[in-house]
Order: sequence, then C-alpha cells, then structure tokens
Amino acid sequence: MSELRQQMHDYLDCLPESKLEALKPILTLLVDDSIVIETDLSDEEREIIRQGHEESKAGGYVPLDNIV
Repeated sequence: MSELRQQMHDYLDCLPESKLEALKPILTLLVDDSIVIETDLSDEEREIIRQGHEESKAGGYVPLDNIV
C-alpha cells in the first residue's frame, strides 16, 4: 500500500461515524465513473453566487460556527 493510501486509511479510521456519513457522497463521486456532474452553471445560479459573494463582503452572513 502506498504511503498516501495508508494516510487516507488512517484519516478515515479517526473519523466518527457522523463524519463518515457526510464524507460518503463525496467519496462515491470520486470512485464512481458512471456519475456525471453538471459543471455548467445557469445564469440564475451565477447570479445567486454573485449575490452571496456580495453579502459575504458586506458581512451579511452567519458563520458556520454559530449554526452548530
């Protein structure tokens, strides 16, 4: 086993079950070549992202630390 692969196994072994559940969809996307991810954004999606950036710059956001 390569050093990098061993490091990844070690990281996974350290994660609690709740974080493993959150990680599962991401890992699935990485290993399943049959899943196609749409990468083109619509104009509406671009506008939503632009608005989010503007709100963030103005301080109009809730830090994730405050949600949990």
